[in-house]
Amino acid sequence: QTPKPSETKVRGSIQSLSETPVRNTVHRDDNGQPITKQQFLEPFYIPNVAGYSVATLLAGQRVDSHQHETMHEMFYIMEGTGIFTIDGKETPVQPGTFIHVAPHEIHSIVVPLESSAKRMQMLVTGVVVE
Repeated sequence: QTPKPSETKVRGSIQSLSETPVRNTVHRDDNGQPITKQQFLEPFYIPNVAGYSVATLLAGQRVDSHQHETMHEMFYIMEGTGIFTIDGKETPVQPGTFIHVAPHEIHSIVVPLESSAKRMQMLVTGVVVE
């Protein structure tokens, strides 16, 4: 269990993905089903780090276009395939692909319904800069 930032001493942790609960993100697909994640580090447990998690998008799901004012967002594709669009440029991604999205870059993610992969899993973290 990840300690809370309100504790007087921040401590490290060792966690297993298989034992980390699945929870919903704020992103939902066209049918209202949420994109899910398994959160290793709670947002801002480490100052300026907007969490560290494994996100899962199922075939047919997407994260709609959005941007962040002050956050660098980083993704590492672990499983499956999808398409990242950053400032209008579509790029297919597969396991081993690293993506860095800088503040103000408009980005979206989709796992096409016709994808041979049933899902795409990726490590996600964000770092907020002033």
